[in-house]
Amino acid sequence: MGSLFDGTEYLEDISEIYNQIKANCPDPSSNSQELWKLRQACGISAHNKSSEKMLEKAVSMLANNGHMPGWYNQCPTASGIGDSARNRHSNVDLVYWDKSNEHARLVELKTVSNDPLYALKEVLRYGAVYIFCRIHKNELPLRARPLMKARHISLEVAAPVSYYQGFHNLSRAIARMRQSLNAFDVDSRVNGLTMSLNALAFPRGFESPPFMSGEEVKQKCGTERLTVEGRMVRDAFNKLSSVV
Repeated sequence: MGSLFDGTEYLEDISEIYNQIKANCPDPSSNSQELWKLRQACGISAHNKSSEKMLEKAVSMLANNGHMPGWYNQCPTASGIGDSARNRHSNVDLVYWDKSNEHARLVELKTVSNDPLYALKEVLRYGAVYIFCRIHKNELPLRARPLMKARHISLEVAAPVSYYQGFHNLSRAIARMRQSLNAFDVDSRVNGLTMSLNALAFPRGFESPPFMSGEEVKQKCGTERLTVEGRMVRDAFNKLSSVV
């Protein structure tokens, strides 16, 4: 069996993505204990200078220390399904789980890589595979997973304002994808579930994380005390706003 995501990379209609996933995996199964697991994976190399990775790890460390409750990172969406070696990097960057309202945000975090359309298609794939896994949760090791109880899933791209600038067709692309979501009729597939799609921007002035290396991330966010830099990251996520 190939990868669950084979043939889906360039699709932007969730129905087409979902149907391709079904074709790739007609008999879903997995022995993974990581599939759709909420976790705070805080490890980062001291020399890592990737702005996206530093920001993601900052959030997980802040959450782990109680400063951003409800946030998790590197949530596996396809672990053990099909070709597990090829699916092992198909993780959602960030997840926010509102337990009381059973509302989840699946967040694709971007700072400089790819482009907004690619990022939106990426998070739409995660939405499709979430529905696939939710429908097959009894065949997969998912019955105890909190995310499988969600009543609403918000698919989000989070990036600096500059990430979206110059991409003139963004509004039309989002409109097409939202239209595909409406036509897909999530509730008819998973009773009581709704799903939305949003492109969100950090407040102006927050263009990159306030760290130069993974070591700085650990120093500024891996402590019980909320630092100035940690507060900047927390506030940036609290003030995310729609770009369209």
